[in-house]
Amino acid sequence: MFRKWVVPIIGFVLVFALSVTLVQAQDNVLRVGTNAPVTLDPALGSNDPEIALNRAIYDYLIDVLPDSSLAPNLASAWVISEDGLTYTFTLVDGVSFHDGSPFSSADVVFTFNRLKEVGSPALNLLGTDFEVSAPDAATVVFTLPAVNADFLYGVGSRWAAILKDGTTEPNVLGADLASFNGTGPFVLESFSPDDRAVLRANDLYWKDGQPGVGGLEFIYFEDAVAQVDALRSGVVDFIFKLPNDLFSSLEGVDGIVPIQLPTSQHPVIRLRADEGFVGADPNVRLAFKYATDRAALNDILLEGRGVVGHNDPISPVYGAFYDADAQDQPFDPAQSCALLAEAGYPEGLELILYTPDSLGYPDLATVLQQIWAEACINVTIEVRPENVYYATLDQPDDWFNVELGITGYGARPIPQQFLVEAYASDGIYNETHWADAELDALIAQAGTTTDQAARADIYAQISQIFRERGPIIIPWFAPMLGAASERVEGLTVDPFPGLTDFRTVNLSS
Repeated sequence: MFRKWVVPIIGFVLVFALSVTLVQAQDNVLRVGTNAPVTLDPALGSNDPEIALNRAIYDYLIDVLPDSSLAPNLASAWVISEDGLTYTFTLVDGVSFHDGSPFSSADVVFTFNRLKEVGSPALNLLGTDFEVSAPDAATVVFTLPAVNADFLYGVGSRWAAILKDGTTEPNVLGADLASFNGTGPFVLESFSPDDRAVLRANDLYWKDGQPGVGGLEFIYFEDAVAQVDALRSGVVDFIFKLPNDLFSSLEGVDGIVPIQLPTSQHPVIRLRADEGFVGADPNVRLAFKYATDRAALNDILLEGRGVVGHNDPISPVYGAFYDADAQDQPFDPAQSCALLAEAGYPEGLELILYTPDSLGYPDLATVLQQIWAEACINVTIEVRPENVYYATLDQPDDWFNVELGITGYGARPIPQQFLVEAYASDGIYNETHWADAELDALIAQAGTTTDQAARADIYAQISQIFRERGPIIIPWFAPMLGAASERVEGLTVDPFPGLTDFRTVNLSS
């Protein structure tokens, strides 16, 4: 008798579980499919899943909007002194942390001093020598030693989530999750790194009528295929950063709205350029440029959806800062072989190409392998999970230290952020280990130049340096590709999708 009932019972359980899942997906909880976060500290985590979680729990002093403009948030207003060295912020009233304690200027002072203490990437835009003070509970004053044209973008950067004064260790996993204590629109109720983060709406949130949903869940998947399947089945409502082929598979599907917007997001194909590596030779770096048909890569892998730039991080979305007339090296495999022979590699190069398993980058690596073979560059491909690939900076074979790799860079609101983070010799993400004194000087000059025409001229000079001797290839600037259920309303996706503001989202019945 027992055996006869095994299959029916199992079938009933599976049907019941699926029914529960589908019923849950129809409630007032927004479910977002993504991969799992790794670094939870708001001051240090940099990838989309980490930022998305913190964006839900915490608030920023000011918001950087999807169009790169600035808007009030916990600061209702700010004034900049005539000499550009003093920024005075007025804070909103009636804000509380999730533990019930009131928000005040002391929390802002603590947060920004902590950014300096932990060496947050936010300092790339803020600088390290600012002082922050609180003349009263509703006022915060920043004093700078020199003009910083991008200081406000540092104040609103994705690492500058406001913590409660005295927080010793934010976002530490424990039984009560008390260290996830923000002023934000959602309160964390449970967190499983291998499954999901469950959040409920903050009933005492200081913005009237927000959030528009009763709860938010981040459901973690190992790969984009699983995310697409979850969206199709109604298990999740929104997914982002899709590879081109999976995005195409969702076009025309009933009940699903594809999302595509131009961004500065891009893959970087890069060589280490410091002593002891082949990329230390400018001829090798130039050979890679002649060896790479960037227009073909865009056509093959993105179906022409991307925009080919100039092998520097200044994208066409930056308007006047992008030099549309610059001339780049043409695709010329023979010239690549000649340059490599001149550099001492008459038989060509043999290298390992490392790539994360996201955004179709393994496919990019495969096509590069085929194209480069004609240009005397032979590579074997090493693919790693994205959350493992970016997990550390200190291992000999991690993304930051390998000789040849592909790195995905999410969108930034201003080009200066890419430059100071990844290409200044002391940049926290300078994975090429490239040190160029002229480039450093121009990046510093751009950071103190508030005149936009003068700044555009500086960026044109920077682009020229990248074309002549830069250790990177940028095959395209990609659109952000995502998709949502048609029941999702009020969703404005950020070019850096982890910064998408879910406060305004509603779900139709």
